[in-house]
Amino acid sequence: MMIRTGDMRTRLAALALGLTLLPGAAAADTARGAALYRAACAMCHGSRLEGNFQTPALTGRFVANWAGAPVAELEDYVQRAMPLMAPGTLSPEDTKAIVAFLLEANAIPRGRTVRIRPG
Repeated sequence: MMIRTGDMRTRLAALALGLTLLPGAAAADTARGAALYRAACAMCHGSRLEGNFQTPALTGRFVANWAGAPVAELEDYVQRAMPLMAPGTLSPEDTKAIVAFLLEANAIPRGRTVRIRPG
């Protein structure tokens, strides 16, 4: 499945402006995750999740690599391995918020498994 660039840009722009695209607590997690991403992840993965020649993008192949995996497994990886210069320093709550942001930014429905919406 290809992620439409315009959709992702719209979602990321809304999050960057502090707008929410999800109701209730889920929206708060996503907005908090966006702020945490900017502080802890964007320096390596880019402000638009685009990555660079050394660091992978958190769109496209990222989605394919995690498709079908339990969200808890993704959270565990982020908690143990990130940020690169200080792995293991994110709290469990911060990790969950960052993962919620990444899933929303990639238009992946919330749930226990990383599921790709049919395109």
